[in-house]
Amino acid sequence: MIAYTIYLPQTRELLKNWATELNVYVPTMVEDGFYEFRPWNGQVEIAWDYDLCYTTLKRFFLPPREEIISFDMKKYAASPVIEAPKQLLFGVHPYDIKAINQLDQLMEMDNPDVNYQARRDNTLIFGLEPVHVAETAFWSSMGAASVDFGYDLYWTRISPGAFFVQVGSARGEEMLKVGGPVEKSSVAQKEAARRAHLKVLAEAQKHSLKYDWQKTPELVNKFFNNQVFWRERSQTCLSCGSCVLVCPTCYCFDVKEEADDLLQKGSRYRQWDGCMLKGFAEIAGGHNFRETAWERYRHRYMRKGKYIYDKLGELGCIGCGRCVKACTARIANPRAVYNEIWEAIKNEV
Repeated sequence: MIAYTIYLPQTRELLKNWATELNVYVPTMVEDGFYEFRPWNGQVEIAWDYDLCYTTLKRFFLPPREEIISFDMKKYAASPVIEAPKQLLFGVHPYDIKAINQLDQLMEMDNPDVNYQARRDNTLIFGLEPVHVAETAFWSSMGAASVDFGYDLYWTRISPGAFFVQVGSARGEEMLKVGGPVEKSSVAQKEAARRAHLKVLAEAQKHSLKYDWQKTPELVNKFFNNQVFWRERSQTCLSCGSCVLVCPTCYCFDVKEEADDLLQKGSRYRQWDGCMLKGFAEIAGGHNFRETAWERYRHRYMRKGKYIYDKLGELGCIGCGRCVKACTARIANPRAVYNEIWEAIKNEV
């Protein structure tokens, strides 16, 4: 493992250098208790100790609305649109890196998504070890407390003024040295990084599943036909879709076309869609595969707890807790739902 020690005063000069080549995004507090990744411009204060950025980072690879084809109806011509700005996400927590790694796999399967891949190829990711854990988070019990790949650099704060920076790619190491030589980390600094990880992990484990996450597919499958359970828990669901729109691993979208007033030029674009929205499973003739809220609610938990697992061998939930915060009805809590299913099955006579 190659690692360097970077001191806090050095980061500003590094950011200046990086910003000359890339659009640099960093976590910052936008209002009390809420954090977002915003463009770095020298005036933005980086929230090194943030617990959770509310908006999912998938927007940097799969924008909420993205033009994919432009067409000229007078010339009967069409051309693909691929926009992939060079960008750096600096300060991404491990659970969000895991979510991006999962999207990478899903968007490469079957018919690779060229728009997604172009944006991903032009993106550098600098990870950051968490210092605090959001009250709604349970990533420590979802196999998302650490990652072995998916980042170019991984930063761990080992003192108020120093970071242990692990190299994940040649490009990351190159970016770290743009301002000149940097100091290689010592064994003591590596140990300090390990202790920092163990400290935050101990805090994270206060909110966790009551069982091994790998049992989740079997548990939800057993409860699939338990309509009473799903109906009761979805009674107050507003079908607003907030839970899936903030989810970092949801990737569903709808494709639409529109033309200008003169019917000369137009575009095909895609925009985020989600299984909790009533029209998501609607087809021609007004038929709907999941007409009721409880069916959509069940589908979400099956998707996160089994269907993605069947594809990749990992859950579609990383335990970030964004959906818990976003849900206006306070019913979108995978940890609570999965724990309740586990308790019910465990206590069956």
